[in-house]
Amino acid sequence: MMTEVERRTNEVIDRHLPVTIEFVPKAEAGAIVDLSKLPEDASETLRIVRVGDYDACACIGAHVSNTSEIGRFKLLNYDYTDGRLRLRFKLENA
Repeated sequence: MMTEVERRTNEVIDRHLPVTIEFVPKAEAGAIVDLSKLPEDASETLRIVRVGDYDACACIGAHVSNTSEIGRFKLLNYDYTDGRLRLRFKLENA
């Protein structure tokens, strides 16, 4: 599994996808992202981070502007406990 996860993740990184940010009213954001984990006090305008055509999420964190900036993905280990998959990984310089 670890080799396959690394291979597929690095394939996405190698696409050099642009990472963009947009601000969307919460009422419209549900059509773009899963809102089930938002805190109750989330604002009425959400910051949506898109990774090319691959993914979109509501996020307040810092992000690169292109996947080419993050290096290679290396999976260290993983476990599945209480219905949650947890991956431990590092990003290595390309």
